Amino acid sequence: MKFYKVSAVVLKSVSIREADQLLTLFTREKGKIRVMAYGSCKLTSRKRGAVQPFSHSRFLIRRGSGLDTVSQGELVEMFPQLRCRLDKLGCAVYLTGMVDDLTAEEEPGEEIFNLLLKTLRSLVSGDGELLIRAFEVKLLSILGYRPCLERCVLCHVPVDGSRVVFHAGAGGILCPSCAGKETDGLTCSRGTVELLKLFLRWEPGRLNQLKAGQLVRRELKEVLHRHLEYHLGQRMKSMRFLELLGHV
Repeated sequence: MKFYKVSAVVLKSVSIREADQLLTLFTREKGKIRVMAYGSCKLTSRKRGAVQPFSHSRFLIRRGSGLDTVSQGELVEMFPQLRCRLDKLGCAVYLTGMVDDLTAEEEPGEEIFNLLLKTLRSLVSGDGELLIRAFEVKLLSILGYRPCLERCVLCHVPVDGSRVVFHAGAGGILCPSCAGKETDGLTCSRGTVELLKLFLRWEPGRLNQLKAGQLVRRELKEVLHRHLEYHLGQRMKSMRFLELLGHV
């Protein structure tokens, strides 16, 4: 077929020449794709709203011998509130950048698409820091890197106590016996582990009900970033922007 339709979140747009843009889209139907949007920067272009970063849009795409091209674009949701505040903008950049960093092109990803869209919607009025932490652990789980939080990842016994050791290399929490054999585990509160388990069960829209102190927030960040960096072998490029803003 010469044309196909997709529902997409715009992860990134790069200007090419004066009026054209190279778009990175995460679609419900095809996962991540890159397409050209010719003339989309013109003030009179009907595609102009649909191609803005973070926008949820419907596209009619024309197949090409090289990059496919946007034939039509219809804006569904633009999330203007995410562009009005620097902290919200930073969170949206991080979320879309994380999806771009961690996904391959044209791999089916409806679960990731739904997670990203729901998180962007919740970010409009929600707690950006907790939404990011929930997004991180959910995305890791979808990609096959879910941390073991229910019992010791090495010997599989239940882990009790108010303090728990998390070990990124092992892939989850450790009992006191196994933790004593490791040197680079991270000690955190039981509340931090329970909150991670809650993140995996709850939809993003429910997270406004949660309250978390600064200690738990710091532990959540450290646990998840150690887990991310160990299993991915690198720091994500999208993390730098939030670090500059002091939000991650």
